[in-house]
Amino acid sequence: MGFVGVAPGTTTLSLPDGSTIALADWIDDKLYGSIQFNNGQQAPLEAFSNGRSQPIPGGQRVQTRVDTNIPRNGDSGLPKDWEMLVYGWGIKYTRVERAPTGATQPVLADGSGALSNPIILSTMFNIDRVVFFQYEYNGKQYSQGVPQDYPQGHGFNVFSTNTSFELAQNGVPSPRDRVALVLPVHERENLGYKGVFQPEAAPVISQAASDGGTALTFCDLKLYKYGLIKRTVV
Repeated sequence: MGFVGVAPGTTTLSLPDGSTIALADWIDDKLYGSIQFNNGQQAPLEAFSNGRSQPIPGGQRVQTRVDTNIPRNGDSGLPKDWEMLVYGWGIKYTRVERAPTGATQPVLADGSGALSNPIILSTMFNIDRVVFFQYEYNGKQYSQGVPQDYPQGHGFNVFSTNTSFELAQNGVPSPRDRVALVLPVHERENLGYKGVFQPEAAPVISQAASDGGTALTFCDLKLYKYGLIKRTVV
């Protein structure tokens, strides 16, 4: 037997508020947004505060689909006809980088002096130990901690015999080890959301570059939220 407005045989999910959704309209997927930490960063950075084709929070380069898959800023809420049941978050240290020669801000592509490397443990430690994270939706705080409390659950898994090789990840590559909520956060269109990264002390980002050149003093982080998503094609 189906619910009103739901065809018989359709898989449904009952939410804590008593409402019911038809899973035929939803997909199990992720939304993500990026931020750019600078060496000595003191101001808070808000993931999802800018959408695609807008500057990355903390920097100047324009975000592409690599940086975020959301077309507008989180303060405006999800786009029209979008909904999401958020079951967990993950934080990934995407890269450490430096700007092109003569520039003050990094770009996405390497070359002309710009360089990106994987993060190493000491750089990750210097960020994690001083940065407080909080996720907010519709003006309410839902989760807080430090980046290591939100393992990315995926990433490179590499073995190397190279001398001085190092690759650091925020947790092991295992989706089962991500944050997993029992009761999801039900996000709806036009209700604001953001992930706030607040340095309690200035993080030191100065990682030796693989080419032996100028140290890498910027670090991109990506905030993922996982769950069931209903959206229009954008």
